[in-house]
Amino acid sequence: MNRHPRHIGWLVNGCAVLFAPLAIAWSDHATLAWPLLRIMPETTVQESVLVETLPEFLAAESESVAALLAQHELWAQSALPHYARLPQQLVFDASLNNVALERSFLEAIRVNPERSYRPYVQHIEGSMALAPEGVISVSELTFLQGTIESSRSTYVGLSSGDRVDPAVVLATASDEPDFGMDIGLFSDNGTDLGLRYGFGPQPFGNPNLEYGSQAPFHMGFYHLDWMTQKVQPGLLATYPLYRTELYRKLAILAFQSGHDYWGWRFMGWGLHYVGDLAQPYHAVPLPGVGLLESLLTVIRGEVEQAIQLVSNRHVVLESFQYQVVRSAVAEQDWDQSTLAEIATLHEGAEWQEDTVVNRLTASSAEAADDLDAALETHAPALLVADPNFEFSGSPQEADILKVIAAHSEDATAGLTTAVDAQMARFSRFAQEWIRSILIAGETPAP
Repeated sequence: MNRHPRHIGWLVNGCAVLFAPLAIAWSDHATLAWPLLRIMPETTVQESVLVETLPEFLAAESESVAALLAQHELWAQSALPHYARLPQQLVFDASLNNVALERSFLEAIRVNPERSYRPYVQHIEGSMALAPEGVISVSELTFLQGTIESSRSTYVGLSSGDRVDPAVVLATASDEPDFGMDIGLFSDNGTDLGLRYGFGPQPFGNPNLEYGSQAPFHMGFYHLDWMTQKVQPGLLATYPLYRTELYRKLAILAFQSGHDYWGWRFMGWGLHYVGDLAQPYHAVPLPGVGLLESLLTVIRGEVEQAIQLVSNRHVVLESFQYQVVRSAVAEQDWDQSTLAEIATLHEGAEWQEDTVVNRLTASSAEAADDLDAALETHAPALLVADPNFEFSGSPQEADILKVIAAHSEDATAGLTTAVDAQMARFSRFAQEWIRSILIAGETPAP
């Protein structure tokens, strides 16, 4: 049930900070996806895959990769109305070797090459035995410092020739886009990459915040009302479809050419955006704000307060989900409702080129107002209804499970039910994503 039409153009117009706090969807995608990946038949059929470095994969398939990237560029130019074309000087050079070949590839797909793309996996409770001597610091994998939740996780470095569980590769890779891959890519981000990549100025979000510049790649506002599109056209300049199609094609190529490790890893990169777009706050700018309310907000000079409320609700949701899932996985409580929802197997439609726009984000947008209402009902007013309160970094964030439990007798159950509904959406589309790639890639049996 939609409580409000989504006419929010008057409110968002001129609000450059609107999406700065909303650049991250579900925290720790690897742990979030694990309840499904540990039991899904398609992800458990292979016991292990052979690890390769990115330069090794590219050297073996350089011509095929070059052809794929050229084809993808033509597709993006025709299929994405707001697409910024790849500058000619960034076209993948298949004649290069080793580090230069890797750099050319990373720049051709326009991700940040300053983070490490070395082989590694995240240690998830119940996924594998932990070898302490192989543990590496998260600082070896990302240049991000202040906001990465995954700094609480444990990572294990891999070497070329190692054998590794493909489900763990997939889970781990699903978190990688939050490790800086989409950071600093716009011309006003103060980076050399941003000046060369051709995306132009950041269309929305705050480029001065550590995570702010990834927002246009991790949010898909494909269902804006006509007035918002007219007043704030920058909200249409989003790139998750560009990313998912690219990683889907790369994964299929890797599987078809016998490079299964990179098939699973590219698949994981794309799965990240599937997870992001299953979160309603990444499909609708301001859930629960209708045309009349937005007009009154502007007239009263309360735009900043409205933004703060949306930001707080988003982060309350994420913090609650993160702690529920992480706690249940740590306890191996696979019957916990959220984990069980993620692990529910579905026979559904095959992933198509139009799935992101016509089904995934449409479903998320449809659910946005009810999710917003659940937060209003089941979280304390201080956290979701006080524009003078900053939830991020507050003591309540660290103790969100206790805070919600103390709010009312049914608050934990109510908010868990709301989260479970979002997890059901993620699970359904994640399964479509995985199956369609494996079918197209004709993954060999072990």
